[in-house]
Amino acid sequence: MSDSQTPDLRAAARELHDAGLCVLPIKADGTKKPAIPWLEHKVTRTTPEQHDSWFGGDRPRGIAVVYGQVSGGVELIEFEGLAIREGLLDEITDIMEASGPRVSDAWHAIVNGWVTESPSGGRHYRLRVEGGDVPGNTKLASRLAEEHEYTAEERQRLREKPNSRIVRVLVETRGEGGYGLVEPSGGTVHASGRPYVRLAGGPGTIPVLDAETAVAIRDVCRMVDKLPQPEAPKTAPRPAPPRSDGSLRPGDDFEAKAAWEDILRGVFRPLSTRGSETYWGWADGVGGVKATTGRDEHNRLFVFATGSEFQSEVPYSKFGAYALLNHGGDHKAAARELARLGYGSRHLAAVGTAAGAPAPAAPEPQVDDAPAEDALPEHGKADPEGFDYADVFGLPRSVRTPYDYRVTGRGVEVLSASGDNWQRVTFAPLVITATFEDPEGDQYVELSWIDRSLGRPRRISRIVSRETAKRGRKLIETLGSAGLPAVEGDARAVEKWLAEFEVANVGRIPSEQLARWLGWQDDGTFVSSPEDGIKVDVPFEEQRGPARAHARKGTLDGWRDTVAHLAGFPVPRVAVAAALAAPLLKPLGLNSFTLDISSRSTKGKTTALQCALSVWADPSEHASAMSNWRTTLYAIEKRLNLVRGIVTVFDETMAVTDDTLIDEVLYQLPMNHGKARSGGAFGNMLPWETILLSSGERPALSFTTSQGAAARILGTTIAPFGEGGGPAAAAARDGVLANHGHAGPEFIRYILSGLAQPNGRELLKERHRALVDEFRGAGDMTNRRAPMVASLVLAETLACGIGLLPYEPLAHDVWRHLFTAHNPTDNRPEMALDVLREYIAGHAHELFTATRAAMGDKPPYSGWLGVLSVKDGVTEVALLPERVRKILADSDYVLDAVVGSWVDAGYLKTLKSQRPAYLVPRRFDGARAKCLAFTPEGLAFGDEDEAA
Repeated sequence: MSDSQTPDLRAAARELHDAGLCVLPIKADGTKKPAIPWLEHKVTRTTPEQHDSWFGGDRPRGIAVVYGQVSGGVELIEFEGLAIREGLLDEITDIMEASGPRVSDAWHAIVNGWVTESPSGGRHYRLRVEGGDVPGNTKLASRLAEEHEYTAEERQRLREKPNSRIVRVLVETRGEGGYGLVEPSGGTVHASGRPYVRLAGGPGTIPVLDAETAVAIRDVCRMVDKLPQPEAPKTAPRPAPPRSDGSLRPGDDFEAKAAWEDILRGVFRPLSTRGSETYWGWADGVGGVKATTGRDEHNRLFVFATGSEFQSEVPYSKFGAYALLNHGGDHKAAARELARLGYGSRHLAAVGTAAGAPAPAAPEPQVDDAPAEDALPEHGKADPEGFDYADVFGLPRSVRTPYDYRVTGRGVEVLSASGDNWQRVTFAPLVITATFEDPEGDQYVELSWIDRSLGRPRRISRIVSRETAKRGRKLIETLGSAGLPAVEGDARAVEKWLAEFEVANVGRIPSEQLARWLGWQDDGTFVSSPEDGIKVDVPFEEQRGPARAHARKGTLDGWRDTVAHLAGFPVPRVAVAAALAAPLLKPLGLNSFTLDISSRSTKGKTTALQCALSVWADPSEHASAMSNWRTTLYAIEKRLNLVRGIVTVFDETMAVTDDTLIDEVLYQLPMNHGKARSGGAFGNMLPWETILLSSGERPALSFTTSQGAAARILGTTIAPFGEGGGPAAAAARDGVLANHGHAGPEFIRYILSGLAQPNGRELLKERHRALVDEFRGAGDMTNRRAPMVASLVLAETLACGIGLLPYEPLAHDVWRHLFTAHNPTDNRPEMALDVLREYIAGHAHELFTATRAAMGDKPPYSGWLGVLSVKDGVTEVALLPERVRKILADSDYVLDAVVGSWVDAGYLKTLKSQRPAYLVPRRFDGARAKCLAFTPEGLAFGDEDEAA
């Protein structure tokens, strides 16, 4: 075969067929479509006889080749004329040259093999793939069209769908199942009227490449793709808003300072640089170019090969790549390590106002000051320059109204399909004023509208999930009670308006970080207050008041002066220590627990809780941070769900309307989430992490029927301010009402700086473990409480050490006296069993025995208490559970609260087939009943005759 081009279609068909290619006839109408049904020829090659019938005579025709397996594994790489004019062929050739001899030689063979120039000035190159399949038609490189390139049809499409992407393909393939026109097609075959021209080689000069080399060739072509790629938080974390204190995050600092060569060392090595773009190959030198950096202003890494930890063709930031290569993609661990290496400045998130500085007044979230009447456009009249989003909603002045919409003081309207009239979408201006992303990667939008229900215009804002914003009916149902100016019949129109508004203003609408709770966030930051510069939007309406109450007032020095009054009173000091210990639960790996302060006196229980709460929030009665036990289980769960590492306060146990409420809370609290059960108050398993402070005249433990509840509660019945402590209590109360919300953030600043140090978390745990060992004792209950006591002691010791608390730490003997010494309530199961033993000793005649049956004894007036039997020389007492329940209730014990401990101690026999297992069947007096069957360790007794 020669390099010359024959004008004879029949001769051309013969040349192509002889080279093993499948030939098709093409219509001469500018559509470039086959002139015959051709699906069968994707797998069956056409014949010379068919060629004679198609290409004989003077009929104008074009000619094409079917690529893929039917043509012996031949594939076409097509460079569009636009790509040639923009220099992509030279750019790709440079990359091929840098990719090593195997790829470079293969590319040289391709560009010097069979080459055709298309009517648009493009280039068609062919290769034959050996040892593997040819992939289908693939677009390898594209870019967005520039505005001056738009066709009339594309401009119309943008008018109809403003968010459409107009794309220009630069490099693509024709592979398995695809076809491409070849020379000598010309005339009316192409819409331009220009011909396909052979520039070099011919069908007989197609180079043969192994499948692996062919993949490498395609990968290099992909490297010049210019289409924007979506970025994922895992690979290229979205830049977080600047910290309110001006400090720099380690990841942001690393992104600005680190070099790709240092990050990728051992994985990739730089091969060459063209302009700002660097091409990378495997570090071991095998293969050619596998990745690029510097393709755009973001300087992302794109990997175009498999075989590494990176996802193919996904953009990676420097921090994302570092986290993947060194920490398995764990961004928190990566940030901690970078901080240890010196990146970033001190982590001051959630600290807020500096010590001693006056705190700003707490803002009212969600409802902003009303705009002036003249800030709104005249009713029914749109501003010629567009709605004034800046004055009305505080948005940037670059924000614009999408095509086919208008916004006036009357609302949002959309142009009808006919273009003849405007149709109402909302009854007042409604826009997206901010977008948010929380640490888990979930996205939210802030919707704002103008409300006139109070007789004057005011701006109302609410944050909803992006999912809700995209579902009009759900959105109207969610925000209808807040005054959303839309009705259900317009739901689809509302969701479309919001989507169009956001798309039209990408990059203009502010984007911020969002916290859905207070305390520890999933990214390792700590938000102590809505005043910390991070938007706080809680998921439940009932949480808004308590969240706002976590605010600062007065000064830290004023608070220190106040708590100095507590120096001689251990109980309120313990409460303050608990408030400081709450953020230590997470780094120490401890579950939530309860600190209960109860006494019959009125000597400062509530004041002690207010002192503790003032570490984080406003402790006044009119604020919502302090809760009352007179509530519901569902409300308690929502309150607990507000915090992860901040104390929660419930006052007045005697106010509870149902004892089982406290029982349920004390049982569920250490699990750190609500209980999943159908229809239950904890049915949705909302999480939390807190130390619950409780007070009242009656100990919280006395409400519980849960097994082992005493091990999850630290309780004291000592009056917080004792005798003569009234003046100190009054001074403390007045002081914390005037100065609060400073100590917690200051303590968190210290904790975060410590955790950022090398082995900081482990050192903290070691100090805690040492205290746990010190507070262990002889009793099981003391040992189980030791980790909780140790966390309080550790918190107070750390706070005293940095001068946050203006007194010396409590002596360890004081802590032992308060919580780890013997407490009668610790042995309630044993004491309940003693009550039962005493009763049986005086009522043995109420036990049924075989001897009584033989003597014909009748049941006692009150009925049988149970049965006494002997088997293998061992005497067993089995009691009817309802009789036991009444005996214990008469002595203020609850059977359900102690029976589990009896089982754990081996006092009761169990049978797995029974439900519950501790109620086992026993037969006596001709009947069969489920009984509590005690072991000799539980209820020892003489033999049957002695009992009789």
